[in-house]
Amino acid sequence: MTDCKPACRSILTAALAVFFTSGIAQADSNRLTHKKLDLVSSLGSERVDMMICLAADVSESVTSMEYDLQKQGHAAAISDPRVVDIIQGGLRRKVAAIYVEWADQDQQFLAADWHIIEDQASADRFGESIQNSPSPPWIDWSVRNTSTSEVVRYCLNQFENSPGHSMRRVIDISSDGTNNVGRRVDGVRDLAVSQGVVINVLAIEDSKDPFPDGTHTRPIEGLVSYFKNNVAGGTGSFVHAASGYSSFGEMIRKKFILELASVR
Repeated sequence: MTDCKPACRSILTAALAVFFTSGIAQADSNRLTHKKLDLVSSLGSERVDMMICLAADVSESVTSMEYDLQKQGHAAAISDPRVVDIIQGGLRRKVAAIYVEWADQDQQFLAADWHIIEDQASADRFGESIQNSPSPPWIDWSVRNTSTSEVVRYCLNQFENSPGHSMRRVIDISSDGTNNVGRRVDGVRDLAVSQGVVINVLAIEDSKDPFPDGTHTRPIEGLVSYFKNNVAGGTGSFVHAASGYSSFGEMIRKKFILELASVR
């Protein structure tokens, strides 16, 4: 470089500038490629017709018998041959499902992690995973309020961990009472809907009522109206009622069929 004429130095300088600029551009391109790959990975490696978060209320208004009926009802419904037939009739012939038990603000329990359901065997495995799951560590606590808003937020986060990906994401809530702790549930509902998520609700009426004034499990406008006005949302969302936990299994089965039929 010391013996190079000014013109020579200019050429070398330009060449080095091009070299380093190209290197930076390539590095930026590589970073963008990695980001794209990370995004694809985060969406899951398997396309499914629907991702569904099953969220069962196990707050203090739910007795031990009602807890068992709710768990058995979900397990039986998802493995019902009629439900499996509808799953296999979808475009991709499979769904991704998770089962969560919930109560207070910090009480969300992952009872059965994500399963891809595509045939009777995989549906049975998910049902068995629900049925054989341990109880939440806080199930015997004397205070277990009902934070519907926080379980919606929890399910939104869980969608990020699904092994499958679908634009159709559903939060399927079963509950016997109003949101009585945590964030405003209608605000969280609106957040979910803005992300394209559908929230459906099974309102469990005539449950055991441990509250003196009854307003938690029997709101003035009625439980179904409460859920329609404050919790359910998104395209095609609905609220169904079960007359107590004794009819829960059949109602959750009917609800599954409606939810799955919406993606065919």
